[in-house]
Amino acid sequence: MEVIRGIQSLARSLPHPVVTIGNFDGLHLGHRRIIELAQEKARQRGGTCVAFTLRPHPQMALHPERQLPLLSTYDEKLEQLEAMGVAVTVEEPFSREFSEVTPKEFFTDTLLRRLSAEVLVVGYDFAFGRERKGDLATFGELCAAAGIELVVVPPFRIDGEVVSSSRIRQHLVAGEVDTASKLLGREFFYRGVVRKGDGRGRTLGFPTANIKVEEKLLLPNGVYATVAFWGGKKFPSITNVGVRPTFHGAGEKELPLLVETHLLDVDPDLYGNVLEVRFVQRIRGEIRFPGANELRAQITADIQQARVVLSSASRP
Repeated sequence: MEVIRGIQSLARSLPHPVVTIGNFDGLHLGHRRIIELAQEKARQRGGTCVAFTLRPHPQMALHPERQLPLLSTYDEKLEQLEAMGVAVTVEEPFSREFSEVTPKEFFTDTLLRRLSAEVLVVGYDFAFGRERKGDLATFGELCAAAGIELVVVPPFRIDGEVVSSSRIRQHLVAGEVDTASKLLGREFFYRGVVRKGDGRGRTLGFPTANIKVEEKLLLPNGVYATVAFWGGKKFPSITNVGVRPTFHGAGEKELPLLVETHLLDVDPDLYGNVLEVRFVQRIRGEIRFPGANELRAQITADIQQARVVLSSASRP
């Protein structure tokens, strides 16, 4: 996949461009339906499927104090677009200045002059330009006047629920990772380089790999049945997200949130390696135990429950 960092960097014409526009945070099943239709249109024309997206997310640029929790990092989003077979992605830098561009200016300068779009494929809730005034009615008029085909994709539903990034965030914040996975079309995951910890897990008999979470939504503290990927292999695992309150005394300075994963039945040396942890189901919330023995007993029970969850999840 060709990635163009800013539309001004596009120095060549693309054959019969079919363009889809969106933030595509999480690239959930609704997004995938939009992209699949854009790809189908491109194949029919012998053309190029182009995804136009923004970096950073507009809400993060305009309202940094709100700290919008992302479902995927920007690099993960590009990986997923490439895996879907998108030919070209334009990653447009978003700023307050860009937010002032009118829908007509964006349509004329970006879609017509620079991309020469022949088809525009967008979701039912699409809006663009200053104050999101570029709604479907506006773009419908602009497309009709320019001879561009506009395809509006209806909402994608699962069990009657409309799939959206905001709805997925709500499920994840509630710890409902299994429900969120249905809407995403895959498990929510964290990926990072394994860092050295203080060795408490190994002392308890359950060595863990610690990764730092950046740019993404933070799951609620607790214990999760997970699947870990490392070195091209898949490992059943259990993951704690939290601050380890059993070892955090009253009055102590608040500890940073940790993501600690214990791989079941294996103990590889993961320090310095990239580990991806996919969340299957939340087992329980984080609890303060009287001591290490009680915590060790609970972890043993958690692992037994995780095995049951993962065994059920792996069945066809």
